[in-house]
Amino acid sequence: MNKLLRMKHELWLKMLFGALALPKGEVQDVLLDFANIEYRHMKWLACEMKEVGRSFDWERENIAFSFDSSYELFVRLNNTIEDVQMYYGDGALYDRMKNDEKFMLYKLKQFQKEYRIDLHSFDRHLTYKNLDQDSLKVLVQFLFEEIYKEYELILVYTYSQIHTDNATLSLIFEDLIYESLYHLKSFGILAARLGILNIPRPVMKEVYLFTDMKEFLRKGIDEELAAKEQCRALSRAIKDEELSLFFDFINSQEDYHIELMKKALKQFA
Repeated sequence: MNKLLRMKHELWLKMLFGALALPKGEVQDVLLDFANIEYRHMKWLACEMKEVGRSFDWERENIAFSFDSSYELFVRLNNTIEDVQMYYGDGALYDRMKNDEKFMLYKLKQFQKEYRIDLHSFDRHLTYKNLDQDSLKVLVQFLFEEIYKEYELILVYTYSQIHTDNATLSLIFEDLIYESLYHLKSFGILAARLGILNIPRPVMKEVYLFTDMKEFLRKGIDEELAAKEQCRALSRAIKDEELSLFFDFINSQEDYHIELMKKALKQFA
């Protein structure tokens, strides 16, 4: 089960970042939906492991992931799914995974035949609209940091949700997971447009295997405050109205994240 969990974790990331590498449209939407399904598969498998008394972690391999064409991407995703399926056992969860991926394989093979484009999401062309070099430099640094941070938060909140019996905390973690998934997608799309899309490095166990939930939440509030400052600074530094407003929008969302974490902290009062 540990081997399968790691493979499902990697499949989720490949499906998500594969979707982000594509231009906006129906094919990207389909792959984003598939990525969300693969995330749930991973989460359900981790829950099942906990229920049967088996510990789990989010360890995985570094993933080299770049393509010059959509065809190469679809073939890679197709092959990854087929490799993962060799490790499925019997039962309702495995049946769900197999049936979901049966349709995914069908669509990927269809895309291989009908949708072929060159990809520039990994080629580091570092151009976006008419941004000047100073704006680009600030934006690139922000994206490298924030894509990793949002991925890390998804894993931390998912691990914490699986290990809490407090219904209020569970709902708060669920909301924070959704928010981080949205931010990860948004920042990933920007990275793809700059040609710097890359699957983030693995998260160390020490980040999510904490023993003091109160201290974790306090630190989380501080991190959200720091993220607000980054968004504020980026909004001022970027000389593009749409991007500047986008980072103001993200900054405002961080306000509510802080309120959610304060609400979670009250569970320990």
